[in-house]
Amino acid sequence: MLSRHIIVRFAVRQNVESDSRHAAIVLQKRRHSVSTAAALPLPDKPKLSYLRNPGSRPLLETTIGKLLETAAGRWPERDCVISIHQSSRLTYGELLLRADKLAAGLKKLGLRKGDRIGIWGPNEIEWLISYMGAARAGLIVAGINPYYQLGELHYCLKKIGAKAVLAPESYRTQRYAEMLLTVKKNLPMLDHIIVYADDHVTGTRRFRDVESLADRKEVEMVKEEQVEISPYNGTNIQFTSGTTGNPKAVLLSQRGLVNNSRQAVTRLDTDGRKICLNVPYFHAFGMVMGIVGPLHAGSTVVLESPTFNPIKSIEAIIAEKCSVCFGTPTMWTNMIDVQTRTGAKIDTLYTGSTGGAPASPDLYKRVRECLRMERIKSIYGLTENTAIVNQALPEEDNQLTETTIGYISDHLEIKVIDEKGEMVPFGTPGELCTRGYSIMLGYWDDEESTRKAIMEDEWLKTGDQYVLREDGYGIIVGRLKDMIIRGGENIYPKEIEHFLESHPSILEVHAFGVHDDVYGEEMCACVRLRSGAKISVDDVVNYAKGKIAKFKIPRYIVFREEFPKTTSGKIQKYKLRQEMEDQGIVPKAPQS
Repeated sequence: MLSRHIIVRFAVRQNVESDSRHAAIVLQKRRHSVSTAAALPLPDKPKLSYLRNPGSRPLLETTIGKLLETAAGRWPERDCVISIHQSSRLTYGELLLRADKLAAGLKKLGLRKGDRIGIWGPNEIEWLISYMGAARAGLIVAGINPYYQLGELHYCLKKIGAKAVLAPESYRTQRYAEMLLTVKKNLPMLDHIIVYADDHVTGTRRFRDVESLADRKEVEMVKEEQVEISPYNGTNIQFTSGTTGNPKAVLLSQRGLVNNSRQAVTRLDTDGRKICLNVPYFHAFGMVMGIVGPLHAGSTVVLESPTFNPIKSIEAIIAEKCSVCFGTPTMWTNMIDVQTRTGAKIDTLYTGSTGGAPASPDLYKRVRECLRMERIKSIYGLTENTAIVNQALPEEDNQLTETTIGYISDHLEIKVIDEKGEMVPFGTPGELCTRGYSIMLGYWDDEESTRKAIMEDEWLKTGDQYVLREDGYGIIVGRLKDMIIRGGENIYPKEIEHFLESHPSILEVHAFGVHDDVYGEEMCACVRLRSGAKISVDDVVNYAKGKIAKFKIPRYIVFREEFPKTTSGKIQKYKLRQEMEDQGIVPKAPQS
């Protein structure tokens, strides 16, 4: 028999009776209801790492489709998205109309509420229309990495039982239409391949034709049917990075995305502003800040290029006078490098955030100095929590932004535990656990992994090493699995990366553990220098001597020009380690 939380989280897929689902939802809402108005420590254990933040406003009980409708009513003539590389733009009013036409067309093809579809491609206007059309039709969308190859694509579509995929015909070396037609031969449930292209591709449907498939009455019916879509329904599947084995399929709810994005834009103050997005639509960061967030704030998203390009990003900020910018630490580092080399004058940026990985204090300072963005803010989260767990407060001191990952999010509880599951004291590293409205509904078709991630009392185990302060701010030490144990001493790679990045000649550092016969593990640090800088390994070692403990100084220091990364900008350390091993720079771990 399934545990209660598994039943609740898989209600849509398991087709639980509506009254049972309603009772479970009420129970869940009661559990997380709080009556205080600020983050408060648990009364009976005030010194243990537990906090809850009820927020100052109640949670919204609405869907993304209704949120789009409200936004179109408020700002019908305001640009919702500007795609520079497509020389195209859409207003909020136009987006709603095209979304409803596509929703009606998808329904005409036989797709029904709860069916899964994929969107496969880079950041383009059609990606946004596709997601909004699917949301208005009550479909569940899986965003697929635009660089996935045939095997990865087949796995994702089969995993979720996708009935349709929307994609461009091609991008760079990726021949999307051809690849989809190839995998379709072994996926009998994949009924429709919908391609946004001028020319018709045999075996597929054109995007524009699906938009025109339904008549006016059928399009108008989409609005009336919004009441049939619940905020508690699943709406988005995020495939995890898959650093070990196949990626898991994280199912997120309408309610989670609506409320997580509202808090994000409220703390950042993005109302009516132009946003240089940088991060991909298919990623949780892009979903919250680029897809749903603008519907709350009436902001305009600028797509500077299909995938991140630091030169195009700087050009877009200047040309469109963007006042908001989002990116991962690596993206910010690359934009700073471009600005430093070109001397580009940037004077419009007001606010933005860095997320996806912890950023060093030096990075925040360089963003302020080179990109002239004084209100650069920290943000931390994970896909299984919809996105945001911690986020900087609007008027906090720069020192807090530089040394923490922000303040606990509204309507969330967090605690930090040891390996026995017991809460640790404030200020002590342990595993971060979160609980609240934004927790994923579960891993799609993977109850075993869901049980491991979400405990019986609804706490989500994040796998992150985290330090909770009594004031509600958090510090990420690193991933539990990334911690290096050298001769019994614990070393956290993030600490070493941030320290080395304070060197005036160093632009970026990524550290990880490698095998050692004597100490068990040693540290390898891959270093990228600033443009024109020249230093030696000895220079790096001498810089560290007397400033950090001797055992924390990396045994291996390697200078590199680039790093393997995901499309969303995250560094793939496992690939970096493998490259170092294959080149004989570091020893390989013995085979077990």
